Amino acid sequence: MIFLANRANLDTRTLLTRLHNKLQTQVTDETSPIEQVWYHTSQGNKVGVRATITPEKFLGTSYPTDEAELQVSFDFPADAAYDYYSIQWVESARDLMLGWHQDETHMDLGECHFQIDYQGETIQRERAAFLDVHPLNVFDRRIDDLVDVLLVIDWDDDIPSVSKENLQ
Repeated sequence: MIFLANRANLDTRTLLTRLHNKLQTQVTDETSPIEQVWYHTSQGNKVGVRATITPEKFLGTSYPTDEAELQVSFDFPADAAYDYYSIQWVESARDLMLGWHQDETHMDLGECHFQIDYQGETIQRERAAFLDVHPLNVFDRRIDDLVDVLLVIDWDDDIPSVSKENLQ
């Protein structure tokens, strides 16, 4: 095993392989919330890792849907001052997506933002903490943040939102 403490030695393909393996090892554990893990590809290249999740096991409490998908992608653009990532929770049954995007979009919110899409529309977008640490640490932190956010979603008039105080 190669330990890549210096992210300068890490490329997208290697990182996605490590994330896939990290999640895949949990599939065989019957107490794990992870049911299936696969690569998301574009033109034969790995562009992300996806996993089918059992929300009740993931959150340790009851949840209104039986299945969700975790979608993770990282990119290290040579011309950018920081790493890009997208870490999203997707519930197809409710047409709900929420997660963090650290990229070049919505710069009025800073380098990173949290976003909720519901029924095909973006309904909330907020500034989020910029994480400029090793991508595997970013993944671990955002997974912890995801649990916190999913537990405090407010459904006012059947529209989901998360208060700014509960976002990081």
